[in-house]
Formats: sequence, structure tokens, C-alpha cells
Amino acid sequence: MGVSWDIAAEPEDAGAADFHWRFAIARIDADVPFSRYSGVDRIFTLIEGEGLTLDLDGRAPLIIDRTFVPQAFPGDVATSCRLTAGPSRALNLFLARGSWGAEVKIVQGAGQLAGGEPMLLFALDGVVALEHRTLHAGDAAVASGVLHYEAGQHHLYVARLFRKT
Repeated sequence: MGVSWDIAAEPEDAGAADFHWRFAIARIDADVPFSRYSGVDRIFTLIEGEGLTLDLDGRAPLIIDRTFVPQAFPGDVATSCRLTAGPSRALNLFLARGSWGAEVKIVQGAGQLAGGEPMLLFALDGVVALEHRTLHAGDAAVASGVLHYEAGQHHLYVARLFRKT
């Protein structure tokens, strides 16, 4: 069984089928088929658990055996998930294909982020200081413009979104 909670979406009141982009966290407790989204690309990042395998119809399996490594795949391909050992949690970024794209990375230390479109932030562990806010493990924020961060040895998920059209 798997359960997902939305963190942010554009537009804010978008449903499961009419978003430009959607950012969500999922808990995966058992082997489960993933929801399919027509015309959507998906970036999946394991944030907790021992790993899993994604079986994508007509493609080689995607073996995810490390946390904090973003993996992109088409959201409209039949996909099933097989857990390696026990429950997992993951971040999912869904993007309307052809309209939105994203650069997703995990940062540590201190630095500066810049993006004119939305940036999606998620503190993966520990405490991350932003210019006007502090994120604790599990906290998320949507930002834009230039942003300074201090994560030390902790990990900050950063997705810079951009319009393709």
C-alpha cells in the first residue's frame, strides 16, 4: 500500500489530473502499482528506506538502492514498485510534459540558489538555515529569486522549476 500527500502544486487548487506541476511526499508500505499520469514526467527521490525497484512497462527496471538520488521517468508508463526491505518514503515531483521542466539536486554545506521560477525546497535531515527562515527535517518551502542557505552536513532537496513554453 502507498499513500501520498501534496506539499505544493501549481495551480494551488489543482486536482490529480490538472496540474502544471505537483510536489508530494509518499509513504510506501508494501509492493504497489504507482498511479499513472498522462502527459506527465516524474522525478522520484527516495528519502527513507532500504531501497526499491521500479518496474516500468517496456523498460529496464529502475533499481533505487540509495537515498537522496533523484530518478526521472515518464509518469504515464505503467509502473509497479517492489520494496527491498521494509517501508520507504519518497518525494515525487510531477511535471506537465512539454510545459514544465525541473533541475533537481541535493545540496549540503552553504551556498546560494537562484531561480526566477519557483524553487521547491525540502529539508531531508537536520536543520537548514535560509535567509529568512529555518527548515527542520521534513519541512518544505516554495521560494523564488536568490536564496542563501546553510545546511552544514545536512541535506537540502532543491528543485528549480522552469517553463518550457
